Amino acid sequence: MRILSRYLLRQFFVPFLLAVLGFSVLILIIQVFDELHYVMIQKPGFWITVEYYFLFVPGLLLQIMPIAVLFGVLFSLGSLGKSSELIAMRAGGVSIFMVARPILLCGAVVFVLTVLFNELVVPKADALGRQIRWNFIEKRPPIQNTSRSNIFMMGDNNAMYHIDFFDGTTNTMTNVIVLGFDNGIQLKTRVDAKQAHYENGQWIFSNGFFRIFDDTGAELSCQSFDQMNFSLAEKPGDFLKEDVEPWELNILQLYSHIQRLKQSGTDDHKEWVQFHKKIAFPFACITLALLGVPWGWSLGKYSGVASSFGICMIVAFSYIGGMQIFETLGTSGTLPPLASMWIANLIFGAGGIWMLLRKNR
Repeated sequence: MRILSRYLLRQFFVPFLLAVLGFSVLILIIQVFDELHYVMIQKPGFWITVEYYFLFVPGLLLQIMPIAVLFGVLFSLGSLGKSSELIAMRAGGVSIFMVARPILLCGAVVFVLTVLFNELVVPKADALGRQIRWNFIEKRPPIQNTSRSNIFMMGDNNAMYHIDFFDGTTNTMTNVIVLGFDNGIQLKTRVDAKQAHYENGQWIFSNGFFRIFDDTGAELSCQSFDQMNFSLAEKPGDFLKEDVEPWELNILQLYSHIQRLKQSGTDDHKEWVQFHKKIAFPFACITLALLGVPWGWSLGKYSGVASSFGICMIVAFSYIGGMQIFETLGTSGTLPPLASMWIANLIFGAGGIWMLLRKNR
């Protein structure tokens, strides 16, 4: 069986890698033409344009990886069926489960690598791409506005801020709440103030309360003040920056962020949806591999690039469209975040198991 497994893996990886390359180039070309008019108007220069489009590649790889796995499974098994090798395997006592085992192992390996890629590479590439678009293509200054309202942001040193309004011209903020956390999760301090302004490297808070909490979250002390100085890590310019979106954080950062939201009583539906999506979408590498084995097993003479590509497109539109619909329902609170991100995998996975059992009869 080891020889058969190695043979199946070789048959899978060639079309899989070609699909990764082909789908990436295809989607990148579509992206280039979609933004071509915008880039031509801005005229950022050749190398800036190349770098800008190059930074789309990590995100594209993340999107097409499950579909490339499905294409690799369909094309490899379809080719084996077309050359009657699957018939020879059946005659030799090889079941569909024996064929599925190394392919599902490949899907699991690609799943792990995709999760790591999504954690380490994609957020940084997306952030750099937005920076290039903002500073070098649209030629805007790093900070566009001099004021912001309704600010909610995570700061350094495990701090969380709620600010009604910040005036960058006077470095003053009104109706301020600063939550301090221990180890990123346990609430330890809370500052409520009507106003705060920045002076001589410190934030001076006015008309507020300073609370300290123990390890159970119970309030140990509450001190009122007319003025109190705090040496916060954030400077005035930090409150004028764009908010960090949940998908820009890795899994551990996002989990810590969610726990802080929970402690502060803020709605965290959107964050939980993005948390589960970071695992659920790459898991499609396993789900679609499971779906592709019985499908490829029965393609026979109808196998080929065209048929494999056509099936991949149908499944891609169905799966990704379903994920987007369920993500919207999860973000709005209609569905629980866990269910919203895993329903598509459950449906397609159940279909794959049903087809696998049916073909084994």
